Amino acid sequence: MNQGLLGKKLSHSYSAIIHNLFYEITGIKGNYKLYEVSSKEGISDFLQMCKNNGIYNLNVTIPYKKEVFPYLDVISSQAKKIGAINTITYKNNKFYGDNSDYFGFLKTLETKKIQIKDKNWIILGSGGSHESVKVALQDKGANEIKVVSRNKRNKMFISYEDLLKIPSNAYYGLVNTTPVGMYPNIGNCVVSEITIKKFSCAIDLIYNPLETVFLKIARNNGLETANGLFMLVAQAIKSQEIWLEKTYGAKLINDIYEKMSNKL
Repeated sequence: MNQGLLGKKLSHSYSAIIHNLFYEITGIKGNYKLYEVSSKEGISDFLQMCKNNGIYNLNVTIPYKKEVFPYLDVISSQAKKIGAINTITYKNNKFYGDNSDYFGFLKTLETKKIQIKDKNWIILGSGGSHESVKVALQDKGANEIKVVSRNKRNKMFISYEDLLKIPSNAYYGLVNTTPVGMYPNIGNCVVSEITIKKFSCAIDLIYNPLETVFLKIARNNGLETANGLFMLVAQAIKSQEIWLEKTYGAKLINDIYEKMSNKL
């Protein structure tokens, strides 16, 4: 079974380690590789190469979660709603697109016992990952959601200048979906401490490093925090469920998460 990850720069990725642990624990024979494609123009040729070489299971990461849409034959209703793809399956001579980030994000909040319903949330960043977070929060009854972006597309979007003006405790949760603070640029933080202190909860989808400057500031100011590692593990297992058409329990996710935490 040949599987892999499509992205632009993957030196920071832990995906292969996670999927290899999955093979080890389940006894499944698999091969998971990282595939760097330098531009979106190369996606079509890459998918053709996968088809020719029996690489039928793919994850997709930054910056191609939206760019892969035109190359897929069938897209799940959830992936359409989210507007981003992170899981591709080739079967019956067709490419199928799905999204397991949604599942991974909700599992993270559930495990950390972080409240969603009737809470106000702000999402930092408007790339492919923010869509999964936004739809997950909406589906679980979040009250108001604002997305901070350099491009204000509609009334849901605000600028980083607008973010500076929000009063303390007006919003409960702050979620970073940008790559700011990710290895190797671990000294960077997407927003200031003044802003972070206005929230009760901070979540960073980054998992390398496990504690970004953003999360360290949040923790030091008494906020509930969660990094992106549990989400990464949970979405990886959900991808395997989609590919293998089989269900795995929460125990497997927790076991792999613990092994990853110990490794890191």
